[in-house]
Amino acid sequence: MKIRRVRLSPYRLPLVAPLVTAHGRLDARRGWLLELESESGAVGRGDACPFPGLPLPGGKAGAGGFGMESWARCGERLREWLPRLVGESAASRSAALEAWDASVPDAPGARFAVDCALTELVALSAARSVAELLAEEQGRRPRARVSVSALVTAFETEAIRDQARSLQAAGFSTFKLKLGAAPLAEDLLRVQALREALGPAPQIRLDANGAWSREQARSALEALGPLDIELVEQPVAAEDLFGLGELCGVGGVRVAADEALAGPGGGARVIARQAADCLVLKPAALGGLGLALALAEDAARAGIDCFVTHLMDSAFGVAAAAQLAAALPAAGPDHGLVNAGLFGFDLAPPPRIEGGRLELTDAPGWGLEPGAEAMARASLGDATEFAA
Repeated sequence: MKIRRVRLSPYRLPLVAPLVTAHGRLDARRGWLLELESESGAVGRGDACPFPGLPLPGGKAGAGGFGMESWARCGERLREWLPRLVGESAASRSAALEAWDASVPDAPGARFAVDCALTELVALSAARSVAELLAEEQGRRPRARVSVSALVTAFETEAIRDQARSLQAAGFSTFKLKLGAAPLAEDLLRVQALREALGPAPQIRLDANGAWSREQARSALEALGPLDIELVEQPVAAEDLFGLGELCGVGGVRVAADEALAGPGGGARVIARQAADCLVLKPAALGGLGLALALAEDAARAGIDCFVTHLMDSAFGVAAAAQLAAALPAAGPDHGLVNAGLFGFDLAPPPRIEGGRLELTDAPGWGLEPGAEAMARASLGDATEFAA
């Protein structure tokens, strides 16, 4: 299963509508699709779509993202390192990733792509899905489907109500709303509008992306208590683990660590300090499927829940996150894996979701092939190739 050809293609996917978060305004996603071809003709693919900090409306500086490299730096690191994979065996992916860590410690998005492409090649050679491969390596079977949350992308209250009702009619029971880009009082009105539109039963999940101070976060959680909120992701800055832990249970609201997990040892520190009720696993930001799965295993032993989300990657990044979710040691809260309708088009059809549940393919690997027309539309330039 030696690798005979490496191909790296830059792409851009425009969003249907801009998304405003505490990290800034997002109009499109740029990434790199990595393809590793073996001597048998099998192709393993990985998506590198880093999420650095963004400018907020009005020129205000955005938050620092998830500790990820820029799009340009991601491509540079991949082009510098990928030639060494030519002629190597995908079966030695652990050794390859160790070599990556020794020489490229500052590019988690690029590492995620390398991990995913190698892992898919191994899964294809074994005629297994990636979820089967990951779960079997841990001595268990993967889930055939996982429950997922819906992302409410609307910003104004009336638009939030309309979108929430539409998503509820589609069968979702957990709804996520981004906060932190508006004053706290306005954000609370947005959450109230969402609860009024949904009624009392559905779960509401909020994400502040570290935008609040400790005092603001405490006030917010106390005010949100009567609205029966499932959890709030990263209410305070990533580095404020003490403040994060202090907020657990305030207002009866659970607290999840997200950006706090980024960087070497971030997840271990959160678990050791019991600084969160739940971990948000973004394998693209954590640097790979294997690292994310190991963190989930550690969290499970510590009695901390986990759920998986994507980083608004292409269909290949989302498929990787979905396969990871199916292989976790526990089902946990609903996963943030919906990206259908976010982009004007995608590199491949995203995983199928019906009634708030994502169905895992039983095809080997990711079960995805890139569309030639979509790749041409998304292209940001010529692909880079290395071959034996």
